[in-house]
Amino acid sequence: MSTLICAPLLVTGCTTAGEPSAPPLKPGASSFSDYLVGQYAVRHRQMKEAADFLSSAKTTPDLPEQLGQNLNRQLFTILAGEGRLDEAADIAQKLTTDHLMARVVLIVEDVVSGDMAQALKGADELSDKGLGAYIKPLIHAWLIAANKGADAALKSLDGFKKQEGLEALYHLHAGLLNQFGGQLTAAETHYKKAAEGPNGMSLRLAELYGTMLVKQDRMEEALAVYQAYFNAHPDSLYIQAVLDDLNSGVLKDRPAISVQDGLAETLFGLSSSLRSHSTRQAGLIMGRLALRVKPDFPLAQILVAEILESDERYKDANVVYALIPKTNPFSWSARLRMALNLDDIGQTDDAIQILEEMVKQHPERLEALVTLGDVLRHRDYFEKAQAVYAKAIALIGDNVGKHHWNLFYSRGITLERLKRWDEAEPLFLKALELEPKQPFVLNYLGYSWIEIGRNMEKAQKMIEEAVAQRPRDGYIVDSLGWVLYRIGDYERAVPHLERAVELQPSDPVINDHLGDAYWKVGRNREARFQWYRAKSLNPDDDILVIIEQKIKSGLVEE
Repeated sequence: MSTLICAPLLVTGCTTAGEPSAPPLKPGASSFSDYLVGQYAVRHRQMKEAADFLSSAKTTPDLPEQLGQNLNRQLFTILAGEGRLDEAADIAQKLTTDHLMARVVLIVEDVVSGDMAQALKGADELSDKGLGAYIKPLIHAWLIAANKGADAALKSLDGFKKQEGLEALYHLHAGLLNQFGGQLTAAETHYKKAAEGPNGMSLRLAELYGTMLVKQDRMEEALAVYQAYFNAHPDSLYIQAVLDDLNSGVLKDRPAISVQDGLAETLFGLSSSLRSHSTRQAGLIMGRLALRVKPDFPLAQILVAEILESDERYKDANVVYALIPKTNPFSWSARLRMALNLDDIGQTDDAIQILEEMVKQHPERLEALVTLGDVLRHRDYFEKAQAVYAKAIALIGDNVGKHHWNLFYSRGITLERLKRWDEAEPLFLKALELEPKQPFVLNYLGYSWIEIGRNMEKAQKMIEEAVAQRPRDGYIVDSLGWVLYRIGDYERAVPHLERAVELQPSDPVINDHLGDAYWKVGRNREARFQWYRAKSLNPDDDILVIIEQKIKSGLVEE
């Protein structure tokens, strides 16, 4: 009997084993087939194909009316989220006036075409209910600014500034509107108040405020603004990008704030606020609209790409990252993300190539070295990874900070996997010196000591501390069960190992450990079940040999 092989439907179709693959499906067969294939594509997050097939379904006259109306709404959302805003705008014209996103798309299209009066009319008619309570005031204010000036726009925000929790957002846009109107002292006052909000100095606020100061030749004050952001976010990759801009002198030549800048800022801020799972598509649309108004907006490009990543659309995210020119300082962070995404989709060689080029470009910067080491380590290239981590540690020199614990920990893992324990152990201890309560380090070092029969009592305490911090981490819970097993406390080991299997059911080593513990407490049938389970989970060859022997003969006493 032939075996049916179903590859992703939109790529090759379904074939039987040994037969040639069917050609990819194309839109146009019939409205119903286009509709069904489009829905399949939506479910599998193949959004370009979903848009193509559903667009084809929409153009045929034989769909029931209600289905056609629902399809318009769905297709609008997909097209807008994909950045196909011309097509989305055509559909938006047919949607009801209470469809908030459709109205915003039409407003943005009016702005892009230069019809600010029509855009303001559209903003006047926006709903202020639900999400509209956040969207309308800022879009409306910037279109008032375009048509009537900054003072009128600021007056329109009087009600918005009184909304609890939105004070920082109000002050950011009040600062921008004052800057647009040439009132720089007032702008600075509002920027300072925005920085006093619960989230402190954001990267975007630092960039906007710092740029205004640079354009006034107040370089030291601009640097202080950036330093305030860096103090709050010492691990941020993006601070280096804004510092590069500051040091290169390009900020002074940036054009004055425009209405398009203000609208893009509004849409970017809304996109950033709508990144949760339930509102992610709205956030994606807002990000695409920000780029429609202001195509050269690297932070918005990064935000759109990150939203796509959260949907595991790594190829699509990389398309957006690649739009940031390599000459732009934000390209550095974008290329790091591109490399990680390539690794996630199995294109590890391409990821390594990007990272190696980045290391050559800036050998003095740590991020590309660390990311390269991580990619190599996750693919079990331990010898290459440890050498890269060694370079990174040498680059730090005497400037070791608490946040470097992960670098010592990562190199320690690679050396432990290479069975170079005498070199690995000091690195784990250094990581703990920098971050004494770090659960992953406590667990890894403690487990390693267990395996070599060293410092058993201390290892147990370390792992207990790790479990207390991360009680739902199956690997850490397994370590606690395994240390109890190794010291002969089999009865207490069993419940911890059972819990570990519940938390991490697909790990062969954890299932194997539970089988061993069951055997030790006389539950031999259950032990063999766990060993069979471990065998089915593709363990490493050396572990597989041991498991097969235990299935055959039981746990042989040493």
